[in-house]
Amino acid sequence: MSSSASSPRLAGLRRILIRLRTSHGVRAGIVLTVATLVLNGAAYLYNVACIRYLGSSVYGDVAAMLALFALVSLPLASIQSLLAREVAQLASQDAVAALLRRGAIVAAGIGVALTLLGVALVKPIQAALNIESPVIVLAGISAIFFAVMATVLYGFLQGELRFNALGVTYGVSGLARPVLVVPALLLGLGAAGALAVNTIAGLLAVGLASIALRDVLRRQAVDVLPHLDRGQMALLLVGSLAFASLTNVDVLLAAAFFPNDVVGVYAAAALIGKAVLFLPTAVVTVLLPKAATRVAAGISTRSILLASAAVTALVTLTATLVLALVPESLLVWAFGGDFRESTALLGWFGLAMSAAALVNVYLSVYFAERDARFPLLVVAAALAQVAVVVAWHPSPQAIVQVTLVCCSAVMVIHEIAFPFALHRLLRRSGLAPVSSGEISPP
Repeated sequence: MSSSASSPRLAGLRRILIRLRTSHGVRAGIVLTVATLVLNGAAYLYNVACIRYLGSSVYGDVAAMLALFALVSLPLASIQSLLAREVAQLASQDAVAALLRRGAIVAAGIGVALTLLGVALVKPIQAALNIESPVIVLAGISAIFFAVMATVLYGFLQGELRFNALGVTYGVSGLARPVLVVPALLLGLGAAGALAVNTIAGLLAVGLASIALRDVLRRQAVDVLPHLDRGQMALLLVGSLAFASLTNVDVLLAAAFFPNDVVGVYAAAALIGKAVLFLPTAVVTVLLPKAATRVAAGISTRSILLASAAVTALVTLTATLVLALVPESLLVWAFGGDFRESTALLGWFGLAMSAAALVNVYLSVYFAERDARFPLLVVAAALAQVAVVVAWHPSPQAIVQVTLVCCSAVMVIHEIAFPFALHRLLRRSGLAPVSSGEISPP
């Protein structure tokens, strides 16, 4: 190839690299990717410590309470998403301050109510999930209040595009879990002590996020508060709850239908396999406010959706391949001989969570577009998952296979019947940008 032909290509490559280095979205994605890796890496260290100290049977109790907590806390990500979207579209910092103050007050009330409800249901929860002690249930419930408060603060950090502060909060509060759980276990506090560590980490997250937003809190709030669409809030809650159920209820179902030692084995496999779901979390965190801003400006979200879906698919399928090749000896070395049977589940979890990660990307886009149809499809898939597992659960492997089928069905139906189907976007990718309001029917 001649130097005259290669020179324009090198110049084009340099321009692309310069754009990547100067892009706020790319920098934010890198920061949040690192923070997410730290957060989830810390979560793994926390769980590995619990597994090694508690064994498969007692760890089953911890895993069941963590899954129940996830069902409550993960839907709160919808509130974070709603707030991030609204904050990104507010023109006045005074309006942002007013919304933050109101959101913090409402969050405190909801957090107290949910915690009291959990306390009232301690005995039923203990019986339904076969948990050894009500103290373990109480310890798991104690983190709910701070999870609700942190959600509101995270939403403002995300909507204000303060991704550095959000990343630091994620990382520091995440690292607190493994740092604190080891002494708790060494002191003999058992499953209850391990779960109480999450409450301390939640308190730390709220404190750090509050410090990062102190300039907003000090602002003079406007008299007229921004209006939040309650219908949209309900849609976000329902859609996020459905996604949380689709990706977490499997551990609860395993706890209901299998002995504690089998639940521990399944939960250990879920712990590793669900890393596939969390690896591209930064993509979704950056995607929502960026998509919301484009929608408000009348710009199509097509290009950002294609890029997000491509990155998510590449990351998750690569991680799935790695999981499928994990040797049994490595798992036994990391977790102990009780968890040998977890190896056979890892590949299935990788496939299921790859499909779920794509579902999560599309949820963010349809939330930004204020389109209810896709979230309702996820609700249907979550209900189908529970119904099928309740009727058919011959083995732990069957549960994760049902999850894979349900998540895959969502994507197949989306490709057939929804306007942002990937094959349609790819056909139009060479055309001029269109308005976000111009969403062609399938």
